[in-house]
Amino acid sequence: MPLLKKINQVLVVLLVLLACLLLHSSLKASTQQKKVYRQSHRFAAVDLQPREAETDVVPVIICASEERTGATMATINSIISNTDASVFFYIVTLRDAVKIARRYIEKTKLKGIQYKILEFNPMVLRGKVKPDSSRPDLLHPTTYMGFLDYRKQEVKDLGINPSECSFNPGVFVADIKEWKKQKITKQLEKWMEENFRQNIYSSAMAGGVATPPMLIVFHDKYTTLDPLWHVRHLGWSPDAHYSESFLQEAHLLHWNGRFKPWNYQAVHSHLWEKWFIPDPSGRFTLTRPNSDK
Repeated sequence: MPLLKKINQVLVVLLVLLACLLLHSSLKASTQQKKVYRQSHRFAAVDLQPREAETDVVPVIICASEERTGATMATINSIISNTDASVFFYIVTLRDAVKIARRYIEKTKLKGIQYKILEFNPMVLRGKVKPDSSRPDLLHPTTYMGFLDYRKQEVKDLGINPSECSFNPGVFVADIKEWKKQKITKQLEKWMEENFRQNIYSSAMAGGVATPPMLIVFHDKYTTLDPLWHVRHLGWSPDAHYSESFLQEAHLLHWNGRFKPWNYQAVHSHLWEKWFIPDPSGRFTLTRPNSDK
């Protein structure tokens, strides 16, 4: 099970890759009068660089393991309910969730969406992720010191100030042509393999598998998104609240942290629940004070 947990964490890499600005630029014109509420933990939209004949189609990748299927469908529902753009969804998941995801779509209001389900092969992680590579001494996820082991020469050689604030790769966008040109995937895999050998960063935290190599590769090579396109920390505490007026202006809501909106207790869960679609198989259910779970 530790390896499966790491696999689920690495799905974060896939789902966080490249996204919101594509939606921002492609959907902005058709959503000016609409509010987009999205639960984005463990999945995000990804620019797949559509073929020339389909340049008017917005490709979105959503990656999630079985226990996130209902959250995935809520995200899809929120997108299609708040844009007039043509969207094609790529759903990346593990084998045990392929049939569940397909049934979820085909037996609900989502049956009309354009989509493809892709099975994630865990073998791509061989030599890149250790089941036991947690680092309890690296547990402060705000600065680079919280992610990287500065006792290792490989980290010192990077020349990154350990007190520098880390960026949050849970939601970000990239130019796919540049991504390919600079061989970003190879760079990320290089640092994952380096950590496999040297244990130079933490994998203990949520996203620990994905975040450190991204922090290294993208250090000082990014600009910030408009904060309204990534309203985060909703899942850090059951007591942390944003003003309703601010949330009404938000374009993307991120319940990063342990307090998820489908569970109890979580803040502003009503904003997420408005997009929730009941699971036809009954596997994914909401946990509420009056429920049995």
